Amino acid sequence: MARKIYTTNDQLLGSYLRNLLESAGYSVLTQKTRVELAQGGMDWNSELWLIRDCELAKAQQIVQQALAGESA
Repeated sequence: MARKIYTTNDQLLGSYLRNLLESAGYSVLTQKTRVELAQGGMDWNSELWLIRDCELAKAQQIVQQALAGESA
């Protein structure tokens, strides 16, 4: 069963994380979702879904390490 691993409104970050996970051997899907903004507009989010949920803990660790590197 697939599990959602990360959601972002930064399309570049979503692509980067997907590529990072795929290069580590994980099967990942990206789903785009439309969200309403508080100011009244619309925006798009990217959701990353991991195909095999048994790999969730390791994949989340990769995502967290990548995000920690982004903020450093």
